[in-house]
Amino acid sequence: MNETKHSVKRSIGLQTLYQIISISLPLLTTPYLSRVLGAENLGVFSYTSSIVAYFSLFAMLGTINYGTRSIALVSKNRNERSKIFFEVFSLQFLTSLIAIIAYCWYLVSFCTENQLVALLQMITLVSCLTDISWFYFGIENFKPTILCSMIFRIISVGLIFVFVREHNDLWKYTALVLSGTLLSTLSLWIFVPRYISLQRISIKSIFLHFKPNIILFIPLVAMSVYHTMDKTMLGLLSNFEQSGFYYNADKLINIPISILNGIGTVMLPRMSMLYSKENHEEANNVFLFSMEMITILGIAMAFGIAAISPEFVPLFFGIDFTECIELTVVLAPTLIIKGISNTCRTQYLVPLKKEKVFTKSVIGGAVVNLFLNILLIPRYGAMGAVVATLFAELVSWVYQILFVRKHIILKSYFLSSILYVLAGIVMCLLIRFCAGYLVLPLILKVVIEICIGVVCYIILCLIIWKITGNLFIKSFMNLV
Repeated sequence: MNETKHSVKRSIGLQTLYQIISISLPLLTTPYLSRVLGAENLGVFSYTSSIVAYFSLFAMLGTINYGTRSIALVSKNRNERSKIFFEVFSLQFLTSLIAIIAYCWYLVSFCTENQLVALLQMITLVSCLTDISWFYFGIENFKPTILCSMIFRIISVGLIFVFVREHNDLWKYTALVLSGTLLSTLSLWIFVPRYISLQRISIKSIFLHFKPNIILFIPLVAMSVYHTMDKTMLGLLSNFEQSGFYYNADKLINIPISILNGIGTVMLPRMSMLYSKENHEEANNVFLFSMEMITILGIAMAFGIAAISPEFVPLFFGIDFTECIELTVVLAPTLIIKGISNTCRTQYLVPLKKEKVFTKSVIGGAVVNLFLNILLIPRYGAMGAVVATLFAELVSWVYQILFVRKHIILKSYFLSSILYVLAGIVMCLLIRFCAGYLVLPLILKVVIEICIGVVCYIILCLIIWKITGNLFIKSFMNLV
C-alpha cells in the first residue's frame, strides 16, 4: 500500500509539474502569435488542424485508453506485457499507415487552399504512428512521456520566437509545433528495451485487439464531432476570422483543463487494476475523491476565468480579440463539465469496460452539437459554436452521471458540489466588484484579481469543509 501511495504521489507530482509548464508555454506564445499571425491565420491553422484530426482519430483508434488498460492488467509480467505491446502497436502502425495514405489522397483530390499548411499537418499523422505513450501510462511510469514532451515543447517555443516573426510565417509555426510533438513521441522508443522483450506474434493475435479497440474508437469519433467539428464548420459556414476567435477562446479554456485531464491519466491504470481485482470499495472511494477534487478545481478555474476575462483577454490576445471575452465567459462552464465527464470516463466507465455507456453519452452530445452548429454558426459565428459545444458537453455529462449514480451513491457529492458552486459565484462577484475600483495598469490589475480570487475561494472552501465536516484534505493526504 505504501508503494501504491508513493507511485500515485510521484505520478501526480510529475503531472502537476508538466501541467504547470504546459500552461506556462501557451501563456508565453499565444499573446505573441495572436499579434504576429492574426485571427485569420490562426483560423487557417485551426481549420487545417481540424481536418487532419479526423485522420489521426482513425490512426489511433481507441489505442490510448485501450492500450493503457491492456498493459495495466499485465504490467507485472514482462512476457505478457511485451506480447501485448507488440500486438497493440502493430495494429496502431497499420491503422496509422492507412490514415497517412488516405490523407495524401485528400491533399491531392480535395485540398485547394492553404496547401502548404495542410501538407505540414501530415506530421501529426506520423506522430500517431510513433506514439507509444499509452505503454508508459499502462506501467504507471509517466516520467519518460512527461520529460520528453516538456523538453521538446520548450525547444519548440524557443524556436517559434526566433523564426515566426511575420504575418506570413504560419507555415513555420505549423512545422515547429508539430515537429516538437513528433520528436517527443520518437524519443519514447529509447527507453522501451528496459521494459519489454522481443516476442513472436501472429496476424490473428494482432486483430484480436481490433474489436475492443473499435468499441473505444466509436465514442471518440462522436466526441470529435463537438471537439473538432466546431472548427471545421466555422471554416465552412462562417469565415477564418470567426474560426480564429473560437480557436483562441477554446485554447484559453483548454489550457487549465489539461490539469484536470492529467489527473484522469494518472488514475486510469490504478483504477483498472483495482476493479480487475474486484476491490470495488477502495476503487469507489478513490473515484468519489477524484470527482470532488476535479469539481473543486474545475469550479475555481471556470468562475475565475469568467471573472477576469474582461481584463485578461485584451491583455493576453490583444485588442483585436475583444470578441473572445464573451466567448470565453460562455465557454467557461465546460471546464467543470469536461473535467467531471473525463473523470467518469477514465476512472469508472473505461476501467469497468462500460464502453457502451461512454459511447451513448458522446453520441448524444455529438448529435446535439451537430444540430446546433448547423442552426447557429451561419447566424452567430463563433458564439454559435460555443453555445453548441456547451450544450453538447452538458448532454454527455448528464447521461454519464445518471448511469454512475445507479451504482455509486452520489448524494453527498452533489450536496458538496452545490456549495462549491456558491463559493465560485461569490468569488466571481467579488472579483468583478473589486475590478470596478482598481485603476491600475492592465497586467497589474489582472494579477490582483487572480490573487483576490484564489484567497477568496480557498477561504470559502475551508469554511465549507469546517461546517460540513468534510475530510477532503485528510483524504488527499491519505491518497498521496
